[in-house]
Amino acid sequence: MAGAPPVPADSPRAPAGLLQRVLGFRTIVSTSAGLAFAAVNFLAVLAILGSARGILAPIAILGAGALCMLAVAIFGELNGTLPSAAGIRVWTLRGLGDPFSLAFTLLYLGTVLAVIAADGFVLAAALRAALPAVPGALWILLFLTGALIANLRSVRTAGAVQDLTTYALLAALVLVGLAALRAPGHLPPVPAAWPAGLFGGLALAVFVFMGFEWVTPLAEEVRRPAQMPQGLALAVLLLAVAFGLFALVAGRLPGVAAAGLAPQLTVGRAALGAAGFWIMLGVTVVTAGTTFNGGFVAASRLLYALGRSGFLPAPVGRLNARFVPARALWVLYGVSVALTLLVFATGRYLILINAGAALECAMYVVAALALLGLRRRMPEAPRTWTAPGGRWVPIAAIAVFGGLGIGALLAADNLPLPGVPWTAVLLVALSLGAWRYAALRLRARARERAGRPAPRPQAHGASAPPG
Repeated sequence: MAGAPPVPADSPRAPAGLLQRVLGFRTIVSTSAGLAFAAVNFLAVLAILGSARGILAPIAILGAGALCMLAVAIFGELNGTLPSAAGIRVWTLRGLGDPFSLAFTLLYLGTVLAVIAADGFVLAAALRAALPAVPGALWILLFLTGALIANLRSVRTAGAVQDLTTYALLAALVLVGLAALRAPGHLPPVPAAWPAGLFGGLALAVFVFMGFEWVTPLAEEVRRPAQMPQGLALAVLLLAVAFGLFALVAGRLPGVAAAGLAPQLTVGRAALGAAGFWIMLGVTVVTAGTTFNGGFVAASRLLYALGRSGFLPAPVGRLNARFVPARALWVLYGVSVALTLLVFATGRYLILINAGAALECAMYVVAALALLGLRRRMPEAPRTWTAPGGRWVPIAAIAVFGGLGIGALLAADNLPLPGVPWTAVLLVALSLGAWRYAALRLRARARERAGRPAPRPQAHGASAPPG
């Protein structure tokens, strides 16, 4: 209407093409914790118990949570400097430059897909243990479709689903864990292997928190982006308490180590009998729901940001009438279904876990390098939050997560020719493909810009598409 005042970008009535600022602090925490709260984490706890026995297992998980606070500090400052749906693309572009930024952003999307596929496999295995008459592939399709529908409705709906599911499963896991502590028949205490056992368990336990930073692409949809660091820190704390308690219980109950792909069901039965079994099955289902739903929320915003900036096909970068990147969601859904069903058919899920863990560690290293680059290139930029400790925090993160990432690349994957590091081979191939695509797209963009006038400045500041 003529003469009407402009609508702010953070208004629920923002014009088409802009995201809506409608999410609160509660959803920051639930999305961050829910993305990391994957069903495969129960298997990770068993691996931790194999190294850090007895009381050292929960200590290792709490220590890993403390290490992840390094990443919290880094992502908090990055988000406080350049809050954007493009997230890692913006930070690496400004801090490290192209084409590395675009190639790594594309590669990082593989982390989301790897965790979704591995979690879908574990979900199907747990449900088949309880309901063997229902095909596992049907469960996978059902839950992925449910996550798609929730995300297509609106970000408010997706956020409400994430709040409900994440906090419900955290409460259920803690309550079952406390009940299991009082269950009879505990094994005698296992001597702790100090210090090698603790260090080995610590390296494994870091992966329990994998993905908590994926909430940062929602920076354009949260009402107060400055609350992102506090939300990340609280999510890491909740994960440390929940899985630390589960590790304490799992290490003291008989039969958990031989429980196959669903140790949580054994813990639930020991704690509360048949009721506990079904409660923990429900926890597994909700866990997969948070991973699928949260993964779709975060990854679709990153795809949308790449599409609106011209680095992916333009339809991916459009919003529908509900302010949702529907095309990006459909792309994610199709790839997730295909990859998850492939993993379910072959049973080869370890390579995805290892690849996801390695990419996640690489993400922390790259984020630390981008932070150092941004401090050097944009020293006067306003920051809503600054990581304490000066250069020591990013330097420590590079050392810690760089070593852990190398370990993930060389971890066992149960594939033929066990002497071959298949995880490293896979990531090298994907990296070369991403680099090639980035180089071709950047050259195409340069030709397009050479033949037309410079684009008009974006009206929404830090949320403008990078590049």
